[in-house]
Order: sequence, then structure tokens, then C-alpha cells
Amino acid sequence: MKKLNSCVLFLVLVVTCVNASFAANTPNRYPKSKTGIVKYEVYGATIAGTEILYYDDWGSREAKYITTTMELGGLSVTRNTLVLLEENGQWINNVDLNARTGIRMRNPRYKESIGLSRREREKNEEDKNIDAGGMKVEIERVIGKPCVVWEKQNTGIKTCTWNGIVLKKISDHGFSKTTTVATEIDEHVSIPEEKFTIPPDIEMKTVDITTFHGN
Repeated sequence: MKKLNSCVLFLVLVVTCVNASFAANTPNRYPKSKTGIVKYEVYGATIAGTEILYYDDWGSREAKYITTTMELGGLSVTRNTLVLLEENGQWINNVDLNARTGIRMRNPRYKESIGLSRREREKNEEDKNIDAGGMKVEIERVIGKPCVVWEKQNTGIKTCTWNGIVLKKISDHGFSKTTTVATEIDEHVSIPEEKFTIPPDIEMKTVDITTFHGN
């Protein structure tokens, strides 16, 4: 079970890394919102749960607390995870709050956006979405916010993004479909510092993800 949890944690970290690729070296990751708390509902055929996203200083700091329960072959598994981005996403921390262990690594895509303006970064991200088989399909409102909807047919992932923040995500891999959708957003609020702090009893390990890419 411990090995299974470690594998799941690493896979979550890799997915998080991809999702955090827009977190680049800029003072305004989220130029329309300085601070905020976003609450999400997670649901699917075999999964249910919640997420809470905290961001501060235009997104230079971000923490996501995820609680999900999965039903696998009659076995119920509940996970509590903290994903913490630091230094505008240069560092990614993925913490298993149940096992009290975590992985810390540099975002391998962080350097791609250093020195670029926000408009250049957005253009690069759009080109990458297109190269990956993605296309803009519509504008959708989620909790009152106008979101650009991207659909990637190659991966079965559909995202609705406002101001760089994903407010809705649908992952459909054929055998399973998971929806994560924002239910509430509270902007211009003071975020407790503890939300951006890894608990002191967590055993963190720093890994070099480039070794998994062979470079």
C-alpha cells in the first residue's frame, strides 16, 4: 500500500507540473485578481471530493488542498493532498497529508517563460495547446466568470480558464470521467500564512525530475 501511495503521489506531482506550467516568472500570474480563495467540487463515477485553492500576490504563491475518496474494486481510499507552488511556480511541492510525506522539485517548464511578457507567455501557451491537438471551443461562464474553454482531443481533457485560473476541468479517458468545477470564489481576501506553509512534521524529499526525462 505504501508503494502504491508513493506511485500515486508521483503521478499527481507530474500532472501538477503540467498544470503549473503557466506559473512563470512574472509578478502577475493572475493579473485580474491579487488574492483569492476558490472552492471546487470533484465528482465522477468512482471519485468524489473537494478542492480549495488559495492564491496570494497575484498568484506568486498558491496552495491547493485536495480531499478525494475513490472506490476501487470495493475498496474505499481517501486521500488528503497539499500542492504548494512557490516563487511563481518555480518550485512545486506535493504533500501527502495522510502519510506525512512529500516531494519537492523544480518546475521543468519554468525557464520557458523567463523574460517573456504576459502576452508572449499566453501566446506560447496557446501554441502549445494547439500543437497538442487542443482547440478553443467556446466561452463558458463558471460561477459568473467568463472562461475560455480549451478541449484537447488527444488527452480527453477539457478546461475552462479565467485569468489563468482553471475554474472547471473535465478529464475523460474513456474508462473514467472526472469533473472538477469551482463552486465559489472569494477575491481580495487576507490569506492566513499557514495556508502557504508545509507542516513541520512532513518529511519532504527533493527530486530532480529531469532524470525521468533523460536530460
